[in-house]
Amino acid sequence: MFVFIIVVILLILAFLWYMWFLQKKNNTTLISYKSRATDLKEDKLKEQIKSLEDMKLTGASLESFGKSKKDYSTQRNDTVPKLLADISNAESKNANFNVFGASSALKNIESNLTILEKKSDEIASDFEKIVKSNEQNASTSEVLHEQYEKLRKDILTKSFNYGPATDRLESELNEIAGFLDQEDKLTQQGDHLEARQYLDDAKVKLGLIEDQVQLIVPLYHGLSEVYPGQIEEIESVFDKLIKQQYKFAVDIGNKISTVHDNMEKANEELSSLNFDAVDRNNEKIHSDINELYDELSKEINSKRDVLKQQKPVLDYLNHAKFQHNRLDENIQKLEQNYVLNEDDMELFKEHSKTLSQVREEYDADVQSIADKSLVFSNAEDDFKDIVSKLDNIEAKEKTINDNLNQMLSSEQISRRSVEQYAKRIEIQKKIVEQLRLNGLPEDYLEYFYMVSDEIKKLYDELDSERVNMEDISKQVIVTQEDLENLVQKTDDLRRDVALSEKLLQYANRYADKDAGFKEQLVRAKSLFDDDFDYEQSLKLISEALEQVEPGSVSRIKDTISA
Repeated sequence: MFVFIIVVILLILAFLWYMWFLQKKNNTTLISYKSRATDLKEDKLKEQIKSLEDMKLTGASLESFGKSKKDYSTQRNDTVPKLLADISNAESKNANFNVFGASSALKNIESNLTILEKKSDEIASDFEKIVKSNEQNASTSEVLHEQYEKLRKDILTKSFNYGPATDRLESELNEIAGFLDQEDKLTQQGDHLEARQYLDDAKVKLGLIEDQVQLIVPLYHGLSEVYPGQIEEIESVFDKLIKQQYKFAVDIGNKISTVHDNMEKANEELSSLNFDAVDRNNEKIHSDINELYDELSKEINSKRDVLKQQKPVLDYLNHAKFQHNRLDENIQKLEQNYVLNEDDMELFKEHSKTLSQVREEYDADVQSIADKSLVFSNAEDDFKDIVSKLDNIEAKEKTINDNLNQMLSSEQISRRSVEQYAKRIEIQKKIVEQLRLNGLPEDYLEYFYMVSDEIKKLYDELDSERVNMEDISKQVIVTQEDLENLVQKTDDLRRDVALSEKLLQYANRYADKDAGFKEQLVRAKSLFDDDFDYEQSLKLISEALEQVEPGSVSRIKDTISA
């Protein structure tokens, strides 16, 4: 019980201490708020208001000043006193230990005080803005007047730099003069804020004109100095070339007229300050002038080149025709005895037509030169085309000639090859005859006669009235392969015969010892002597001997190889 009482007493003391602490804190805050509110009630802007009243403001400036002055008066005489009264009430609550009520009131006081301080700053700023507007207007007005006078003088004294744009620039200068006059009038009346707007308009317009001047000068320089000089030079050169009876692929006169029209259009657009349109026209003028220079230069250079190339091209034509005729003579001779390549002959005929065509083209150009009706650039293109075609003909006819020489060379090679084939097949025949056989296998005979026929056919074709070397060359390769196969067949036949004879002779020793073996031996001899199937005879007797005497076939075979 005693402890409980002690705890209660301590809690009461703690609460009383907290109440005292909160009262002290509230009191400190109230002193601060009261000082801030009292500061707001002081007439700090009195001198500034008097100064502004003496300026005899009008218009927007007077309206802004009147509103701010009214807000200032309402704040000092109404709003701030109410706030001071709220602070006094809060002080009373705090003094009577209604600390929680005082704390709640302080929150509202702080919010209202902050709003009033912000409003007071805004009013002071509005007054300052009007004062500064007057000062800035005076400074800016002086600068803009100087800038305007300088720009006006430059445009009026150097109007030759701006051409048709001068009138439009002067009109815009008059607009700026109107802005500055209106600003002076409003300033004298005391409407500094409205005057500021006219100064801003004048400043923007001055900057715009300065930018326009920077664009106009180079554009008009091109239209007044560069392009007229260039087109005059072109017209002069064109007139001289016409007198010299030059011809042109394009209508130079019409193109010159187009340039003049575009220059006139560009000047019209420049008078309206339509810079994009002027740029487009100037680009077209520049492009057309370059094309005119190119056309004139091309014809002058082409004439020089055509006259210079006229004889070399003719010489090349004559040379190509001479070479073509020589090849033609060779072909006609060879055609009597040889079948020539169809593709080469077709190409050669095309060359004949092409040579005739390019000669006609050349003669027509030369006649046009004589008649002074030629566009030299076209003739230059014709000469280049002629030379290109002649280069192509020369290269391809060299290939045709090489093919003909190759054909003749192939004939000699083929004749030598056929002679060798005939000798080799004769050797094969003698090899077989030396075997002294009763007969030969049917397949060997067929193959032998086939190769013989092929060789005979080659002889016949090489001795024909018109030799077809393309077919012969192919057949020579086939015959060579067949002859190689025949040689191999002859070797196989000779080997089979020799080994069969040895084995049959050796097998006689077993004829009386084994009836089955004897039967095989008789069959093998029949295949050898009657059927001439030496390969099958060898196979049969070899198998039989291996049955009675393993290894005997290999041993006998080795004696033959040795």
